[in-house]
Amino acid sequence: MSFPLAVVDEVKRVINKHAKQPFLVGYRFSPEEASTPGITMSDTLEFVDALSDKELDYLHVSLLNFWSKPRRGVDDSRSRLELIQERAGNRVPVIGVGSIHTADDALKALQSGIPLVALARELIMDPDWVEKILEGRESEIATTLRQHDQERLVIPDPLWQAIMDTPGWFPVEA
Repeated sequence: MSFPLAVVDEVKRVINKHAKQPFLVGYRFSPEEASTPGITMSDTLEFVDALSDKELDYLHVSLLNFWSKPRRGVDDSRSRLELIQERAGNRVPVIGVGSIHTADDALKALQSGIPLVALARELIMDPDWVEKILEGRESEIATTLRQHDQERLVIPDPLWQAIMDTPGWFPVEA
């Protein structure tokens, strides 16, 4: 934890010295590593405690799936985000992300008690996602990519190649 906490301290020091107006500072992280040895959920919860003491504006928990369960390190059936929210939520706002494809998914995520929900891959697949929700056109939301979507969506070649070369990252129709 020493290095990331030192980075947070330095960022805050520089902001306090140079910022002319309020400046949000948060920390985005993935809560566990799949391999052993690697970061476990118990490691993450200790890190969340330390980050929560840093007076950050948010913690952004990056997941492939919002509802994913801990792999190892805790004996709890709740999602990783629920555990992090329980640990940090009264000290720093938590943002969750991961496979929020539909308006119902977003509503369910917000009803879980996580105060902020982010969209990432969903906005790449359908840049009009929010407008379609606001206009009552949820059924028109694209939840997959097709092989010919790169040009229409203006996705740069390196990102498109990464999407195509990483099975399971984006839902891609054959």
